Amino acid sequence: MNDYTAQIRSFGALGYSPERIAASLNLTGKEKTNLIVRLAIPDDPYYMAYQNGLAIGSWNIDAELAKQAEKGDVDSISALAERSKERRIKDLKKQLFGI
Repeated sequence: MNDYTAQIRSFGALGYSPERIAASLNLTGKEKTNLIVRLAIPDDPYYMAYQNGLAIGSWNIDAELAKQAEKGDVDSISALAERSKERRIKDLKKQLFGI
């Protein structure tokens, strides 16, 4: 299998699902299944690249919302607060229940 680490990180930053990443890389059959499985295994380089990409994408959105919020954009302030709340809930679910 080719090394798709950089592409996986980029697709993760865009919020792509594992299935969409496999399709974007034109993977089929066993290669597709292998990639999707690897994206779910902690400590796998592809998993780490995917999680890193997701975090970068989320950070980019938050950074842009923060810029707009500093300018007084009320919608950005609300969106940033909502994203922060959702992130805390997600982190608690992962910590308490592993989901």
